[in-house]
Amino acid sequence: MWTRCAPNGMVYLTALMPLSQGIGVYAALKREADTTADGRPRGQVMTDTLYERVTARPADTPSPVALNLVLADTTLFGEDDAPGWVDGYGPVPAVVVRDLVSDAVADEDAKATLRRLYRHPSSGQLMQMESKARLFPKGLAAFIGLRDQTCRTPYCNAPIRHHDHATPARDGGKTSGLNGLGGCEACNYAKEAPGWQVVTTDTGGRHTATYRTPTGATYHSTAPPLPGPTRRHSAIEARLSIMLAHHRAA
Repeated sequence: MWTRCAPNGMVYLTALMPLSQGIGVYAALKREADTTADGRPRGQVMTDTLYERVTARPADTPSPVALNLVLADTTLFGEDDAPGWVDGYGPVPAVVVRDLVSDAVADEDAKATLRRLYRHPSSGQLMQMESKARLFPKGLAAFIGLRDQTCRTPYCNAPIRHHDHATPARDGGKTSGLNGLGGCEACNYAKEAPGWQVVTTDTGGRHTATYRTPTGATYHSTAPPLPGPTRRHSAIEARLSIMLAHHRAA
């Protein structure tokens, strides 16, 4: 099951299941739409019914989920209209971002928490963190997901499903932000085939993954910058910003 970004603040929810089950789900939703006459369009009735049966909550009641929303402080305070980023969804217009934040803060039943993310002063990318664990812990996995946003394999851009080592742990690869990559399931399995090689580097705050295929072709993938404008800094200011970010994140 996976999601894809859709226009107008919507999302495509896709599920792969046995034929009989898939037809059964659709038939049940269609039957509910056929017997409901409350003024809602058929598609909305089917969508609301799906939501209610999966979450066991009315469609007009928020579901308790964690939503990772990334935005620049300048966007939050209305100084610019740079879009935000919702983890697992994609870019969101600034006006929608501010509405989401204000609604979460105003809702007494919602729990809004703030986590500061430090961008590299030159590239705007999320800065590195490291762990000694073999598996990617939740914090580091979240870091990689927010940094990479979509599958890092060139020309893929599918939602991230796996957080994997560029250099495999069996070959001495570290469990770190530098060696970690977000990838979709298909690409992650594909690069385990003989002849594939992935090497990551961080130059000037730009996390780059170089993919070498079994045919010898080479492709490069650079992590996107975080939302918000990238400000100009002197070399000294840039170094101080990096040192301060590492100190605060420690």
